[in-house]
Amino acid sequence: MRFIILLLSLFLTLPTLASKSGPIEVTPFAGYRLGGDFDIAGDFYDMSEPQSLEIEIDEGSSFGVIVAWPYDDKRQGELLFSHYESELIPASLLTPYTSDLSVSYLHIGGNVPISNTLIPVWFSGGFGVTHFSPDAKELDDETKLSVNLGFHSKLQLSEQVAIRLGARVYATLIDAKDAMFCDNNTCEVAISSDMWVQSELSAGLTFTF
Repeated sequence: MRFIILLLSLFLTLPTLASKSGPIEVTPFAGYRLGGDFDIAGDFYDMSEPQSLEIEIDEGSSFGVIVAWPYDDKRQGELLFSHYESELIPASLLTPYTSDLSVSYLHIGGNVPISNTLIPVWFSGGFGVTHFSPDAKELDDETKLSVNLGFHSKLQLSEQVAIRLGARVYATLIDAKDAMFCDNNTCEVAISSDMWVQSELSAGLTFTF
C-alpha cells in the first residue's frame, strides 16, 4: 500500500513540473525483462554443510511509463515506472518456494544526449525503489533501494509523436544473507549476494504535450 501511495504522489506532481519547465513527454512502453535469479544462502536452512541454492525468476514481458521534462537546454529529468509479472521457480528440491511474483521499479533520474546523428542516442540513469510482491500468502512484500542505467533512441514521427527504443539495467541493493519475504513469524528466503540485477529491452510511443 505504501508503494502505491508513493507512486500516485509522484505522478500527481507531474502537472506542476510540466507548467514550470516546459513541454512534457509521456512514453507508455512494452518491454521484456531478463535475468534476476536469487542466490540463496544454504546455511539459512540448517543443512549439515552450507551449499549454494538458487531460485530462478521467469523471463517475461513488462510494461510501464516514462515521463520526462526539460532540465536544461540538453538534459531531461525523468520519472520511470516499470512492472512485470513473473514466477519464483525452484532450481532444486531443496529450494523452498514456487510462487507468482510481481516486480516493479519506481525511479527518478534523467537523460543526456550522447549522439546527434540521424538516429540520436541518449544515456539514461536514475535511482529509486524495487517492489517485490509475491503471490504466496506465506511471503510478504519487500521494497529495496535500486538504481538503473541505460540507453535509448527516438525515431521522430511528427513534432508530437516519436518511437522510443531502449535498453536498461536495474541493480537492486540487498544486504548479504539478508532475509526476504518474511511473515510475522518466519523468513522463507535468504539472499547470499549484495546486488540483484535485471535487464530490460523496451519499445514505446513518446507523446509530447
